[in-house]
Amino acid sequence: MLKRLKVIGITFMLLTLFLASNTTALAKDAIKVIVNTKEVVLDQKLIIKNGRTLMPLRFISEYLGHDVKWDSKKKIVTIAYSDEKSSYKVTLPIGQNKATKTTSSHLDNNSQSDVVYIQSDVPSQIMNGTTIVPLRFVGELLGIDVRWDAQHKDIYVSSLGVNLIPSDFEKDVYDKQLRKVKDFGKPTVNYEKFLALNTDHFNALDLDYLFAKKPSLDLFGAPEAYRDNFNEIIISGPIKPSYLNMMIYKGKDLPILSYPNVTAESTATVKEGMTYDEVVKIFGGPGALSGKGTLREEYKWVSSTVKGEAYITFVKKDSSLYVTPSPYRSYTWENTF
Repeated sequence: MLKRLKVIGITFMLLTLFLASNTTALAKDAIKVIVNTKEVVLDQKLIIKNGRTLMPLRFISEYLGHDVKWDSKKKIVTIAYSDEKSSYKVTLPIGQNKATKTTSSHLDNNSQSDVVYIQSDVPSQIMNGTTIVPLRFVGELLGIDVRWDAQHKDIYVSSLGVNLIPSDFEKDVYDKQLRKVKDFGKPTVNYEKFLALNTDHFNALDLDYLFAKKPSLDLFGAPEAYRDNFNEIIISGPIKPSYLNMMIYKGKDLPILSYPNVTAESTATVKEGMTYDEVVKIFGGPGALSGKGTLREEYKWVSSTVKGEAYITFVKKDSSLYVTPSPYRSYTWENTF
């Protein structure tokens, strides 16, 4: 009987050790963490505990430029950060499931109307000198989007307003090919991609390529605009299968081609039916392509003597470009003081 009890006891101890070893474990090295489209190397490996993936809070906070303070006596982490509208203060006691998030408008008097309590199903804890919390909790504390790409076992963190993971596209569009695209996931459109589009054979996949995201609307029947912090592309008319009406590019990487001949007076001499080459002679040099469609293109010239910009829209005909007739805009002059 005693021998049997010993066997049962040993078995129980081994089972307890086995369960404990599986409750907390280091995440596999293969897991990648991508913050704002860039892969980062964390200062501590991810921890998996009770089925939850825990990540270092200070590292992500400081990587995003937030101010992090640690009160060693009270064991409280305080994080301060701002967005375009407000500033925030996050207070997180270690070992607890609840954090306090206060908006900037009442940071001094802590008005309850602007205090939010954020709950987590796993308490914050310190491991190897670093505060770790669940992925979802990180997103709620810092006001960012944190996503787990279960298909590829990667973590995507974004404070850009757009958070894209490859599996979203692979299952519907590219069948694992999009993951090979170098700049996948970047919300920023760019001029090089804009130039590369073939507007005579246009389809929805071209938009996925240009914006590295799926269109939020069915663009084959509705205008749309894509914006981020720096760039903008405006679809100025409905898109039909294999036909793009017009797309205007306004981005930080649009070439600024400025000439002294670009003035309000010279712009007024541009007439309907003139060729692109004739307009180039008037302004003293080529313009930067800022709009394109199946039937039209728009070019931008900048003045080097006064604060003004000329936009000329051309119609495509017989492999040539001609200044468009009404009702399409043939030119404008903008004083930007």
